[in-house]
Amino acid sequence: MSEVLNCDADGCGHVEHVGTITSEHVGAACPKCGANLLTQQDWDAWRPIQALLNMARSQAQSSTDDRAEVRVSLHGDKTSIEITNRKPN
Repeated sequence: MSEVLNCDADGCGHVEHVGTITSEHVGAACPKCGANLLTQQDWDAWRPIQALLNMARSQAQSSTDDRAEVRVSLHGDKTSIEITNRKPN
Protein backbone atom coordinates (compact mmCIF):
# COMPACT_ATOMS: atom_id res chain seq x y z
CA MET A 1 0.00 0.00 0.00
CA SER A 2 1.29 3.42 -0.90
CA GLU A 3 0.26 6.40 1.17
CA VAL A 4 0.67 10.07 0.31
CA LEU A 5 0.64 13.38 2.11
CA ASN A 6 -0.97 16.24 0.19
CA CYS A 7 -0.20 19.84 1.06
CA ASP A 8 -3.45 21.67 1.83
CA ALA A 9 -1.97 25.15 1.46
CA ASP A 10 -3.77 27.27 -1.14
CA GLY A 11 -2.05 27.04 -4.50
CA CYS A 12 0.66 24.58 -3.40
CA GLY A 13 -0.47 21.15 -4.63
CA HIS A 14 2.64 19.30 -3.39
CA VAL A 15 2.22 15.51 -3.04
CA GLU A 16 4.64 13.62 -0.80
CA HIS A 17 4.77 9.85 -1.49
CA VAL A 18 5.56 7.86 1.65
CA GLY A 19 5.46 4.14 2.31
CA THR A 20 3.28 4.50 5.38
CA ILE A 21 2.07 7.64 7.13
CA THR A 22 3.33 7.62 10.74
CA SER A 23 3.36 9.95 13.73
CA GLU A 24 6.84 11.00 12.58
CA HIS A 25 5.13 12.93 9.75
CA VAL A 26 3.11 15.15 12.14
CA GLY A 27 4.36 18.70 11.78
CA ALA A 28 6.57 17.93 8.76
CA ALA A 29 7.04 21.00 6.57
CA CYS A 30 6.07 20.97 2.90
CA PRO A 31 9.29 21.21 0.87
CA LYS A 32 7.51 23.45 -1.66
CA CYS A 33 5.80 26.06 0.55
CA GLY A 34 6.73 25.27 4.16
CA ALA A 35 3.16 24.58 5.36
CA ASN A 36 2.40 21.68 7.69
CA LEU A 37 1.91 18.46 5.65
CA LEU A 38 0.19 16.56 8.49
CA THR A 39 -1.52 18.15 11.46
CA GLN A 40 -2.08 16.34 14.75
CA GLN A 41 -5.84 16.54 14.08
CA ASP A 42 -5.47 14.85 10.68
CA TRP A 43 -3.11 12.21 12.14
CA ASP A 44 -5.58 11.41 14.94
CA ALA A 45 -8.37 11.03 12.35
CA TRP A 46 -6.19 8.96 9.97
CA ARG A 47 -4.97 6.33 12.48
CA PRO A 48 -8.26 4.36 12.81
CA ILE A 49 -8.86 4.50 9.05
CA GLN A 50 -5.31 3.29 8.41
CA ALA A 51 -5.83 0.41 10.87
CA LEU A 52 -9.10 -0.55 9.17
CA LEU A 53 -7.48 -0.53 5.72
CA ASN A 54 -4.56 -2.62 6.99
CA MET A 55 -6.95 -5.16 8.53
CA ALA A 56 -9.05 -5.37 5.36
CA ARG A 57 -5.93 -5.88 3.24
CA SER A 58 -4.65 -8.66 5.49
CA GLN A 59 -8.06 -10.41 5.44
CA ALA A 60 -8.60 -10.11 1.69
CA GLN A 61 -8.88 -13.52 0.09
CA SER A 62 -9.45 -13.26 -3.66
CA SER A 63 -9.16 -15.99 -6.26
CA THR A 64 -9.14 -13.44 -9.10
CA ASP A 65 -6.74 -10.76 -10.20
CA ASP A 66 -9.32 -8.01 -9.66
CA ARG A 67 -7.95 -5.06 -7.74
CA ALA A 68 -9.53 -2.12 -5.99
CA GLU A 69 -7.89 1.21 -5.41
CA VAL A 70 -8.95 2.98 -2.23
CA ARG A 71 -8.29 6.68 -1.71
CA VAL A 72 -8.97 8.23 1.67
CA SER A 73 -8.62 11.99 2.11
CA LEU A 74 -8.68 13.79 5.44
CA HIS A 75 -8.78 17.55 5.58
CA GLY A 76 -9.81 19.08 8.89
CA ASP A 77 -13.41 18.05 9.57
CA LYS A 78 -13.96 16.45 6.14
CA THR A 79 -13.19 12.81 5.27
CA SER A 80 -13.79 11.32 1.83
CA ILE A 81 -13.37 7.73 0.66
CA GLU A 82 -13.22 6.75 -3.02
CA ILE A 83 -13.11 3.10 -4.16
CA THR A 84 -12.29 2.26 -7.78
CA ASN A 85 -12.39 -1.32 -9.08
CA ARG A 86 -9.49 -2.17 -11.36
CA LYS A 87 -9.75 -5.11 -13.76
CA PRO A 88 -6.62 -6.83 -15.05
CA ASN A 89 -5.62 -5.99 -18.62
